[in-house]
Amino acid sequence: MRILPLLLLWLLAVSSLRAQHVYRSTVTHAGIRFTPKLDLSTADNLHHIVGGYNFLYEYGESELSKGAIEVYYKFQKDKIRFLFGSFPRALMHEEMPDYLICDSIRYFRPEMTGFDFLYASDNGHIEVFCDWIQKRSETEREQFMAGLSSRYQIKKFQMGLEGYLYHYALEEGAEGLKHSIHEVITAHPYVGLLLLKQDWYLLADLRLGALIQMDRDRSDMKWHTPAGFIADADIRWRRFTLHETFYAGNRQQYFGREGWGLYYWGDTFTQSHWYNRTDVAYDIIRHKNVSLAARLAFNFTDKGMQWHQMLTLRCNLGVGLYSRR
Repeated sequence: MRILPLLLLWLLAVSSLRAQHVYRSTVTHAGIRFTPKLDLSTADNLHHIVGGYNFLYEYGESELSKGAIEVYYKFQKDKIRFLFGSFPRALMHEEMPDYLICDSIRYFRPEMTGFDFLYASDNGHIEVFCDWIQKRSETEREQFMAGLSSRYQIKKFQMGLEGYLYHYALEEGAEGLKHSIHEVITAHPYVGLLLLKQDWYLLADLRLGALIQMDRDRSDMKWHTPAGFIADADIRWRRFTLHETFYAGNRQQYFGREGWGLYYWGDTFTQSHWYNRTDVAYDIIRHKNVSLAARLAFNFTDKGMQWHQMLTLRCNLGVGLYSRR
């Protein structure tokens, strides 16, 4: 059996300054995330039990403001991987875009609690997951997310589908009150091109598709179905990254501020009829154990412009211990 203690020190500073208010107020986040872990695996490396804790200390707080236990089982063989328990969201094969799960959600809830099944090959992948957010009680609602991420590639051409169902139930004993059960389905089907020029150190991921929601509150049982066109371009050259997103169509997130951060996890900017976001990033330090990256993001809607910046330092300190039989 192999034992690998993993110490991950993550210094994360996120700020948003001098920005015009658009759909939610700007907030500055700065702090340190520390995630010690212990990985126990079998000799064939197929089965893993991983345990640890995720600490988040935000500057200005008098104590550790956020924390979560990470304990999960991992199975991996050839093209198949299975996770079960409480595991980092970053282990997903592909990170969901901000219009599905925005960066502040990933910042404050970096774990998923449930399972994740992945089948990945040279031509693409399919990933199915269930994230159990909260159990039902007299003071808390039952909440869970069930989702899908898939992509299939033929040479330079690609097609895919990603999205999820979010279920937001009632507290115990609240059926007779003016509370309601909320359900929202968000889907992003797309087609596009995936270009790789190794001699230029260039990667271009181009996608054209739709952003579709089926959204209802059971108090009136009426489905709201906003949909629109969305285009994504992710271009990486050496240490530079340019990411461009454009949306045009019906206003997403029909119930607006009432549901954001609860059953709406996507970026609030999609509540506009049109939206454009430009991200410019640069890897200042890029090493297997240390990375430092800076990012600027500009958001444009018919309500105005908002911008924020992010500086992320990650340090990975690992010590390997091996036992012999």
